[in-house]
Amino acid sequence: MNKISKKSLHEAADWLIRQQEQPLSDDEQKQLQQWLALNKDNQCAWQRAQHFINQVDTLPKGIAYAVLNRPDDETRRLHLGKLALLLASGPFIWGSYKVVDNQQWNADYRTAKGQQKQVTLPDGTTVKLNTATAFDISFDDKARLLSLREGEIQVHTTSTPSQKRNPFIVKTRDAILSPLEANFTVRQYSDLTRVGVIQGRVKASPKFAENTQDNIIKAGYQIELSSHAFLSRQALESNTTSWLDKMIAVHNMPLNQFIQEVSRYHSGLLRVAPEIANIDISGAFPIKDINIIFSMLSHTYPIQINSHLGNYWVTIEAV
Repeated sequence: MNKISKKSLHEAADWLIRQQEQPLSDDEQKQLQQWLALNKDNQCAWQRAQHFINQVDTLPKGIAYAVLNRPDDETRRLHLGKLALLLASGPFIWGSYKVVDNQQWNADYRTAKGQQKQVTLPDGTTVKLNTATAFDISFDDKARLLSLREGEIQVHTTSTPSQKRNPFIVKTRDAILSPLEANFTVRQYSDLTRVGVIQGRVKASPKFAENTQDNIIKAGYQIELSSHAFLSRQALESNTTSWLDKMIAVHNMPLNQFIQEVSRYHSGLLRVAPEIANIDISGAFPIKDINIIFSMLSHTYPIQINSHLGNYWVTIEAV
């Protein structure tokens, strides 16, 4: 993305707001054309402004329309600054405002970014959905199938000895999981699946592995697997299940990776300065209040938090 001068971006923001307030007069149209002819930065800034207005519906309405609605004299500078900031950020920040993946909207069960909820399936199985999660179910005379599209779930199967039941199966992009009266979590990453068993046992198989041995995961353990192989097996870690208590619990996690975890719950853009990306973070942080997370970080580590647009765009830098 080409760098555009702040002056051109600010002026483009000004022209865009003027255009949104009311149609430009003939004289204003001439002034706009003269401004565009001054230099290439102005032209690029105006192109970005036009792209922004075409994409404005992808932004949170509280920001998009607060910026575009007719600002009075006292708040005009603030609105211009916010809009210029958005123009400077380019499409990357606009795309980050998606609540859930486009493929999730028609899932049987789903949560938005930052939302958690619990559902009870027709067979009595309870499922907790973490942020930005989606899954489908298909119950027939052969199996009770839960297909995880995205995100993270906790599954608690029930046992009713008097009632014969078909096998319960959880499928992800990588794995086929068969719980044996279990309470367990499943998280779908971009390139692997992580399973943590709280109670009971879970039989796990990579989707495309022909022969798998030692694939029974007992309570107190977690595994990671790709579609072809098991990648790791270890004791169940607190950060695997802390979301069930509405917390992010980490131990010596690099700051950049920690902020990626926080971003799962935050509808906005979080950025970490490269020079502090590897600071080790430890502790338990509340999911529901990002301001508390930022306060805890800034009081514990040599970093400062710079927030823009009401915490929608946050940069974390060295003190």
